[in-house]
Amino acid sequence: MLYFLLKTLFRIALRVFFRRFTVNNRHLLFSEGPLIVVSNHPNTLMDPIVTASLMKQNIYFLAKSSFFKPGIQGWLFHRLFMIPVYRREDVGDGGTAQNDATFSKCYEFLGKGGTLMVFPEGNSFMQRRLRPLKTGTARIGLGAESQHGFNLGLRIIPVGVNYSDPSRFRSDVFVNVGEPIHVKDFQAAYADDPFKASHALTDEIKERLEALVIHTETDEEDALARQVEAVYQDKLVKELDLAPSEPEERFLITKGILQSIKYFEARQPERIHSLRSELQDYLQHLESVGLVPDAFKRIPNRREVAWGTVQTILYLFFGFPFYLFGVVHNYLPYLLPAKIARMLTKDIEFYAPIMMTIGMFTFPIFYALIGWAVHAWLGLSGWALVAYLVALPVTGFFVLHYWHRIQIARSNWIFFSLFSKRSTVLHSLLEQRTRLMTALEQARQEFLASFPENTAETKSA
Repeated sequence: MLYFLLKTLFRIALRVFFRRFTVNNRHLLFSEGPLIVVSNHPNTLMDPIVTASLMKQNIYFLAKSSFFKPGIQGWLFHRLFMIPVYRREDVGDGGTAQNDATFSKCYEFLGKGGTLMVFPEGNSFMQRRLRPLKTGTARIGLGAESQHGFNLGLRIIPVGVNYSDPSRFRSDVFVNVGEPIHVKDFQAAYADDPFKASHALTDEIKERLEALVIHTETDEEDALARQVEAVYQDKLVKELDLAPSEPEERFLITKGILQSIKYFEARQPERIHSLRSELQDYLQHLESVGLVPDAFKRIPNRREVAWGTVQTILYLFFGFPFYLFGVVHNYLPYLLPAKIARMLTKDIEFYAPIMMTIGMFTFPIFYALIGWAVHAWLGLSGWALVAYLVALPVTGFFVLHYWHRIQIARSNWIFFSLFSKRSTVLHSLLEQRTRLMTALEQARQEFLASFPENTAETKSA
């Protein structure tokens, strides 16, 4: 009952926390057990919440034993279908016997057609990177199948969870579900050598997961990829005639950017070094005048800036009462989750799940208290009270939109200022951007030409 209640609440909370929640191949999660769902692990407790919310059946989770502290936390984790795993780095060699019991419980659960969720990286770091996988998932899968003569029909479903900004409210998440791995396919390998079979299955899981996530080898590579995305991705989206909000296509574009970075890093490292320096100079130049790369998606002319400024002033003027109403009624429940999250932990990976979980309670509690107060003190009741309560979350979202409009107005005003007062700065930025776009486009064409099939298609066209 507790699991069902929290799952329902989290489904609602996820749609509020994330601006855009997109799932690719969701139908693959609707399979009946026995299943093992494996996922990357960049965002601690948010990752199981995101994936489990998409599945109808109850799911058991493998979680590190340090979460199962005595008292209410341990009781809660057990009630939420979590099974402790005793990692060597947590408990030393003494955890082997305890893990044998954990594995036996998993075998029994999977044998009854259950669904198990595992994060084979074993720990969580907020990076766009798949870290080395532990073999536990493969050993559980092969062990469960072995107990049933490899007739269990166990499948491993890989899931890649990709966040645009893991710790930020109203960011995006793209859940990329892959085709299942049939554990029975490793029966012969297991009969020859169980140890080698578990490593072979782990390698297969790793390969599948890497295809489903944005995987960067180093922080420097990730930083460069993000810079290229910021400057060049929108041009590719427009050139390929994609909708601006197609996360799957943007995901593939980012994968292509990373592939091309690796290509030139191996063949022309000096070119990558030069590109990195130019991108940093350009982005720092933008920041120094208060602009972001998105500001150059479409450069407005003076008339558009002037008319847009008039529209924004009218919007901000007439919308201010609603903005003020929304801020007054939503500021505290919005602020508290972030404050509490930072008080509870210094690990940024825990901020988002803590904020979302606390927000699930702060907003309803505050809304209930406000409703009681206006009923008791102002005599509001009936449909008037209902309308008042409905206005609370609506104006809360309006506050976010209002603030976004202010940022757009600020960007347009900077453009207006550059046009009228410091045109040399704007021209310098445009020249920098033109050089960068030319260099990126040339690199793209060279990268595409390196594939024989692309060259053949170009010639035939």
